[in-house]
Amino acid sequence: MLGDGTNIDDWREGAVEGALRAEAFYGGGFDALLCEIRRNHPECAVLVVDVDVLQALRFLKGKAGGFRSLISGSTERREDGERYPRPYVGWWAVEWKGRTVEVALPPRRYYSDDLICISGGRALLEGFVEALSSFSERPLGRCLRYTEGWESAPELDAEIGRVTWEDVVLPPETLEGIRDSVEGFFAGRDAFASLSFAWRRGILLVGPPGTGKTMVCKAVAAGMPDLPLLYVRDLRERREKEAIESIFERARALAPCLLVFEDIDGFVNQHNRSVFLNEVDGFRSNEGLLIIASSNHPGRIDEALLKRPSRFDRVFHIGLPAPAERREYCRRLLSRTSLAGRLSPSLDCEALAGQVAGKTDGFTPAYLKEVFVSAALCRAQAGAAILDEEFADAALSQVDELRAHLRRVKDPDSLAEMRSGEAVPGFR
Repeated sequence: MLGDGTNIDDWREGAVEGALRAEAFYGGGFDALLCEIRRNHPECAVLVVDVDVLQALRFLKGKAGGFRSLISGSTERREDGERYPRPYVGWWAVEWKGRTVEVALPPRRYYSDDLICISGGRALLEGFVEALSSFSERPLGRCLRYTEGWESAPELDAEIGRVTWEDVVLPPETLEGIRDSVEGFFAGRDAFASLSFAWRRGILLVGPPGTGKTMVCKAVAAGMPDLPLLYVRDLRERREKEAIESIFERARALAPCLLVFEDIDGFVNQHNRSVFLNEVDGFRSNEGLLIIASSNHPGRIDEALLKRPSRFDRVFHIGLPAPAERREYCRRLLSRTSLAGRLSPSLDCEALAGQVAGKTDGFTPAYLKEVFVSAALCRAQAGAAILDEEFADAALSQVDELRAHLRRVKDPDSLAEMRSGEAVPGFR
């Protein structure tokens, strides 16, 4: 009988054991299990679906009824760094619209998200698979990361949860322009419809490394907590066309959502250019998509992306901070980070922020942060538990060291020199 209640069915146990042996010997676990299912259930409909297994389990346990395992023992295995244990093999049964549906996860040498679904009626099974697929497209939290395929990214979700717009230090007009573009897009759906405009927008952030483009993306996501965030860091697959289509297909399925491309100048190239442009602004509907891209090298971005508003409607330059922004950033570093709890009451933080800001023309926020981090580490290594005026002196000393480093970075030949007093051993 299909899905025979809570009893363990011997043929399923034997089928799983055989599939495990086949997988170990020649990588044929999937085919072996499918063959046994067809042999034992020739009268049943069988469909294979590619979904996120953890999301599929959430669906089986929460959206269907009578969830139960049809094989004994634990099938979960946690890889290093994984937040959630993931089943290697599994066989479950649920009740769906009054009928039993079985779902089997075959063993694979490399993790696969192929599930074998079995039921007595094909129409019912097709409806079940459609519901399962739709549910499984959503992330475990709110974030999906694309790295040779989509995966839930709960650690990114947690990181975004620690950021607000208050953490972003930009010129007021730039900050206001970005916030208006984002918040106006999602609040103005009716306005787009009334004007017969497609409800989609693109924002491009350009500027030197370390100026806060990633922080802006995090603040955007944090300000829209109910929307899925789809994050694309790079494109490693050989079949780039299919990968790009997969990225936009998932984004359309989850819309309204945020689709973020980091370092887009290295993402779009002459081989995938036409596919990317067509997905961004072709015949497919991107209703509800807000695309945000960043670039450290705008000169490398395809002009078709830069010069056509329907692809990236607004371009914001996130440049090096001016004195006022540098001072504010230093003040926030001293008042909001882990440093604050170790600062001496006698230390004049406002004066220190002003001194550092006045000496750091050309520094990015990343370099400003390094000033205080390095100074705090120097004092900690000297045994200081409280950060006082000597910490301030160390910070100003770090400014000089980092400025010298920046000069060497701008002159690559000087990086080959290691100075020690008057001796200059060279590496050429």
